[in-house]
This record gives sequence, structure tokens and C-alpha cells, in this order.
Amino acid sequence: MSAFVKKYYTSLVVVSSIVLGFLFLQLGAIWKPYLSILLMLLMFFVMLGIDPREIVNSARNLPLVLTGLMTVFVLVPVLSLIAKPFFSSIVYIGIVLALCCPSAVVSSFWTKLLKGDVATALVMSIATNLLSVVTIPATMLLAAGTALNVDVVSMMLNLAEIILVPMAASYLLRKFVRIEWNKINAYGSRIELGLLVLVIWGSVASGAKYVTNEVPEFVSLNVFMFAILAAAFALTYRLTERFGHKRAISIGIATTVKNAALSLVIGLAAFPNAPQVLPPLIANLIAQNLLLIPAKELTKEIPRISQPVPS
Repeated sequence: MSAFVKKYYTSLVVVSSIVLGFLFLQLGAIWKPYLSILLMLLMFFVMLGIDPREIVNSARNLPLVLTGLMTVFVLVPVLSLIAKPFFSSIVYIGIVLALCCPSAVVSSFWTKLLKGDVATALVMSIATNLLSVVTIPATMLLAAGTALNVDVVSMMLNLAEIILVPMAASYLLRKFVRIEWNKINAYGSRIELGLLVLVIWGSVASGAKYVTNEVPEFVSLNVFMFAILAAAFALTYRLTERFGHKRAISIGIATTVKNAALSLVIGLAAFPNAPQVLPPLIANLIAQNLLLIPAKELTKEIPRISQPVPS
């Protein structure tokens, strides 16, 4: 394997997964109904490397959690207002919906990959998804003038299924099974990456058919989403770097890696006769995964730049 492929292996996997979602959307649609199960497995392997006490300690850090909630639910939706003069009203509604959603479960995986604080990312995933039953309708009403009905019961069940069940299973396994978990975690990283491929492929394939007719606009949506998310990541890091480099990475990822699956479900249910609302949701899914490629390199350099030069 060449040095280039080794260095950018994960980035190449992400790009390939997105391309597969468009080229083989019928194949990706096969496991679309099982995306929740794939996310459960992904979360299970991520959780195997976390001590439950780390999660409790992160949850108790109220200044950090409150700052994260502000960046997820206020900063990014405010940035989405920039889109209003440049896109049609229905596309703008899709942009707001995409950017006001909570943190994705997969943000914990990306935090682990970027060497952030996984426990903090997990706390943000749980907290933002719980609060999103209120924040999504409120944001859509304030920013887009659109009233949404959110299925609270389904969202809570989905949250329990994807996060709480794997959390409990991994805790019980670590508690009662005595094996060398460090070796298991090493193999688990490869499994996590394989699961990520299927999740991205299936998610992109689920909405690819809605963007093929308006390719130029879809490209512009991807550029816009990437720019907004990049700005959000940079601003979030600056706001949270006082909590430490690892936690700043975690909040940055939790802020920019949105629950794209939830936005697609809401978009399809709330706007069945307006498919134009869906391309921004797919563009958001693509942009947030592509953003993590330069973010991975930049977050490596920040500690080096921050170190004082020896006199």
C-alpha cells in the first residue's frame, strides 16, 4: 500500500462511499431499512473503548455541555440564514432543516478517529437528540416560517435503540467478560470503518434520485453546505478550545456532523409533494463527511502550532 493511500485511507473510504451511493443507489437501498441496526453496531464498537465514568464526568461539565448546545442549536441555524437570498424558498427550508438537526450518532466514531474526547461527543449526541423534539420545530418556525409536527415517541425509541442499547450492551460485556479489550478495540476500528461505509452508502442512496435532475444546483448546495459547516467548525473550536484540544474537537464534530437520517425522515414526511426540499439534506450529508477530511489534518497541526517555541 502506497504512503499516500496509508495517510489518506479513511478519507478515500469516505469519498468512495459517497460515490457508491450515487453509482449503485439500488444496491445501497437494499440495506437502507437496516441503517438503524448498522448504527447500533457502530455505536457498540465505539462504546467498547469508553469507560462509563468518562461519560458521567463529561455530562457533569455543564459549561462545556451548554456551550455545545449553543453551537449545535443556535450557531449553525443562524449561519443557515445566509442561504435565504441565494436559494428558492423551498430549498432554503431544506437547508434550515438540515442544519437545525441534532448531532449524529456517528459523530462519536469521527471523534474517535480525530482523537477527540469520545465521551463528550456521546453526551452531546444524547443531549441534542433529546432536545431536538423541541428545537427542530421551534427553529423551523422562527427561521423558515414553517410549522412541523415531530413524532416524539418515534424519535425517543430511535434514540434508545441506537445509543442506549449499545451503551448498555458494551458496559455489561466489559463488566462480565474478562478478555484483552485493547486487542478487541484494534480489530473493532476496522469493523467500525466497514460499518461507516455501509451507513454513508445507504444514506446517500436513499436520496440520490432526488438530485440527479438538478446537478448544477446540487453542486452549489454542496459548496454552500461545506462552507457553512467549515465556518461552524472553526468558530466552535475557538469557542471551546478553553476546555482543551480534545474536547474542542468533540464539540466541533458534534456541531457539524448532523443527524442527516433524521432530517431525511422529517423532510419526506413533512414535504411529500415538494421533493426540492431533499437535495439540501443530501448535500448536507455529503458536505459534513467531506469536511472531516481536512478537519482530520488540521486538528493534528493545531497542537503543534500552539506549542511555545523554545527559547
